[in-house]
Amino acid sequence: MNRIHTGLVALLAFTAGAAGGDEPKNLLFFGNSFTGSGGGVHRIVQDIAEAAGHARPHVYGQVIGGVSLEFHLQNSTAVITNGIPPGRTWDHVVMQEYSTRPTTHPTLGDPQQFFDSSAALYQQVLNHSSDAKAVLFETWARAPGHSFYPGIWNVPAEMQAELRTNYGIANDNLNAAHGEGSSEVASVGDAFELGAFDVGLYGGDLYHASNRGALLISLVLYGTIYDDVTTSDIDLGEIAAGLGLDAQDIAIATDLADRTLVPAPGALAPLAMGGLLAARRRR
Repeated sequence: MNRIHTGLVALLAFTAGAAGGDEPKNLLFFGNSFTGSGGGVHRIVQDIAEAAGHARPHVYGQVIGGVSLEFHLQNSTAVITNGIPPGRTWDHVVMQEYSTRPTTHPTLGDPQQFFDSSAALYQQVLNHSSDAKAVLFETWARAPGHSFYPGIWNVPAEMQAELRTNYGIANDNLNAAHGEGSSEVASVGDAFELGAFDVGLYGGDLYHASNRGALLISLVLYGTIYDDVTTSDIDLGEIAAGLGLDAQDIAIATDLADRTLVPAPGALAPLAMGGLLAARRRR
């Protein structure tokens, strides 16, 4: 690459960051095939953030099918250090547990292991990046018609209730240990429940996510990380097209995401007083 071309690339990168109005975030993801939905929700989150007008984040995903946070805990040190350029630190670490481990089922679940693994993995990230925030990626119940129902659970809502409860406990544990605001839950499974566990959000196995589900997952993760409670005004056309989705898919995913991300009553008042509700730039 010649010197003129190099300078132009650097100028364009600087301009893109400045146009976004913020510094690019550094996002680390630990997960399995659920995080791998749609070719990698970490990559889709990266694209959504840029489409929403933010500086394009640096993302790194350790995404390995079928593994738990316990596995990531035992294989995380190099990723935490080497997954980011020297001298930079992580802003958020997204942690997704194996889909049944946070449940209380005696053979499928192990909530205490989930609590311990998420706490220890977050501490490893903090050892490198002391200001990093934890985002707990709450997974979703199997779809209606899956072999789990009836038997293990009667309906998907029962499985989802266990997931929601134990992701909430893990979140409370992290905030108690490291200070309020250190951790939050990305309520992806709740978004699936708001959609009545529609099979259109799932793949043919009624277990993994379809590409429509992957878009929904990514919107909830993006909104949680960037404190953006409105995703329906982002131009998602190019992102959706890359997933083989259309305008109807976008409308369904953004509606569910926005209903999931809506803040608690009164939460917007301080923002309004601070003048932070100005219109955001969208691409």
